[in-house]
Amino acid sequence: MAQFTFTNNTYAGEALAGFMASTLLEADSVKRGLLTVINDVKSRKVILDVDDDVVLQDPSGIFADQGTTALQNESYLDPVVYEFMKQEQWDKLVQSWEAQSLQPGAFMDYEGVVDLSDFMVQRYLTKIQIANERLYWLGKSATKEAAFTAGFTGLLPSISAASGVYKVGLGKPATSIEASAIDATGLVTVSDTSTLSDGDVVTITNVTGTSKDTTNGTPGISLQGQSYFIQIASATSFKLVRNYNEINTRKAATFTGTSTDATVSYINASNVLSVLSSVYSQLDPADRSQDDFNLQIPLHVGYAYAQAQANKAVNVLNAFTDSKQMDYLGMPLQLMNHWQANTILGARASNLFLGVDLLGDESELSTVYMKPYTNDNVVRMKARMKAAVNFKFANEIFYLSA
Repeated sequence: MAQFTFTNNTYAGEALAGFMASTLLEADSVKRGLLTVINDVKSRKVILDVDDDVVLQDPSGIFADQGTTALQNESYLDPVVYEFMKQEQWDKLVQSWEAQSLQPGAFMDYEGVVDLSDFMVQRYLTKIQIANERLYWLGKSATKEAAFTAGFTGLLPSISAASGVYKVGLGKPATSIEASAIDATGLVTVSDTSTLSDGDVVTITNVTGTSKDTTNGTPGISLQGQSYFIQIASATSFKLVRNYNEINTRKAATFTGTSTDATVSYINASNVLSVLSSVYSQLDPADRSQDDFNLQIPLHVGYAYAQAQANKAVNVLNAFTDSKQMDYLGMPLQLMNHWQANTILGARASNLFLGVDLLGDESELSTVYMKPYTNDNVVRMKARMKAAVNFKFANEIFYLSA
């Protein structure tokens, strides 16, 4: 039976008896209109498109068809159903100083404190929304909260795997460096760290060896494709200190095994201006000019861009104190909270689809106290959601990644 567990449970903090939890990033892709939301997706939904060419012909008194064929294509939204279920027995509250807030009567030990109950419900809802955000963009394999059986690829992996997408890599001298060793503590040996700084985010690819990330327990996951905040250790080495996917839990990264070779890719203050210039020049003008076109970047790239702006502002008053505009040559940059590191996506919102049964499902948490029905002194919470993601025109998407 799930029960509250207490550590350091004293009356020392009674004077500040509010409830606190670690901060979380907001899940807001839908609010910002970065996706086209399709409601009432209870089963497969078909997204249709039709197109044809125009041929300007010689004049003719007799009608002559231009000879092309109008082509209709279908894409699909196949919803995946998943739920959140949590049961809690609150009677251990009587062992803590929260007992003073329980109502009189021995049975009331099970019903919990109203403030704590409300706080926990809101906390679960926030975490459900964040889990969904990660699921929509990164897919099931990169969303540690996703334990359901059905597959869910996510938009970024689907785009990465699709033919026709305009793809750009970071395996270039200005944005990557070869590692000659990664030890069991996460210390990476390279030829030179002069273009890197503390706090940069690097993505590890082309790994040769047995290195595993054990941040979330053994046996661990491969370093291939993982991204980390770093600390510079020397002129030729740096430490992988936190997995970028643990940005909400802030767990320190741990490792096992070693590797003898890997590629380290990064976008930071030293190269972000050249990266954005390259991206801007490669965007399709027809897409870039659309009102719903967005250039989406992870948070760490936004910070690097702000730093680069300040560094370039020579003799400018308040260069390092004023907030920086998050656009590039007039194009707004959308900072993505729950995103793949060292990745930039250029796409129209009308080309990226999120199918849900009801958008409000991720904010709907059913809570029931079971005693009146089963005589069990437990509270049950449950949420049920359906979701599917897809895109329509692969050749109208720009994708940069490590």
